[in-house]
Amino acid sequence: MLHARSSLCALTSLSLVASSLAKKGEEAGFDWQHHGNGDIILDTRIRDWVLIPIFIIMIFFTMLRELAGKMMNATSTPEIKAFKETQALTRSQLVRSHCYWLTESSFMRRKAFYTDKDRGVFSDPNVTKSEKDPLAMMSDPSMMMQQQKSMFTVMLPQMVMMGLISYFFSGFVMVKIPLPLSLKFKAMTQRGIELSSLDVTYVSSFSWYVLVSVGISGVMSLIMGKPSQINDAAEMERQMKMGQVPGQLDTPKLYQQEMEALNMIEHKFIVEEAEDRLIEMYAKKK
Repeated sequence: MLHARSSLCALTSLSLVASSLAKKGEEAGFDWQHHGNGDIILDTRIRDWVLIPIFIIMIFFTMLRELAGKMMNATSTPEIKAFKETQALTRSQLVRSHCYWLTESSFMRRKAFYTDKDRGVFSDPNVTKSEKDPLAMMSDPSMMMQQQKSMFTVMLPQMVMMGLISYFFSGFVMVKIPLPLSLKFKAMTQRGIELSSLDVTYVSSFSWYVLVSVGISGVMSLIMGKPSQINDAAEMERQMKMGQVPGQLDTPKLYQQEMEALNMIEHKFIVEEAEDRLIEMYAKKK
């Protein structure tokens, strides 16, 4: 409850800052100056009171989203049994892909760890096919709660920010893209401005918000010193998959296929006789 109140206070302060900036921008009297060749000289006050504030607000808003996402996903625990089975397959695939960097004895020990008939990981008789009932999954309260959390961390913040930007910073021409664009990009770069005579390379305030929201993850990684957890595209894809009927994971069949792939490998240590090859290569250069 304390975190929710702090997030609400932060959103209220952001809206107040945006309102004051918009009022100062209106009092400053932004204007467009025209060159003789039809180009527009953008007022520098638009940069100071609209462009930079939108970028700063987006940074703080993304920080709030990341903190809220961490708090909501702190209680989610994966299925340990399925996680161990998936990790065993992944590790075996890594051994199979990079086995040529291992010595013969090291590779044989790892191979026996997975494929031994008595004690191998892939010979475990307790591993069974995991069957998921679609009706049970749909009625699972934890799954429904996870869907609500994903909607809260993805859809709701975007709707709030779009409303704030459209209300306080609508109708501004922000920047000009230094590249020629075709008319197909006009709907992307000039959302919120209905001017057919305006060059397509000029970007409106709402389009600037969309561009910043798409590329903000890299900036947040530099600011916070670690990769950002905010990925709207991945969250939307995960949310769409939640509404689909889950499939079945045939773990014994996957184990059998991976065991056959490991047994078929003809191992050869790639570093073996490396000195002889290096001397031979050096002799050819002479």
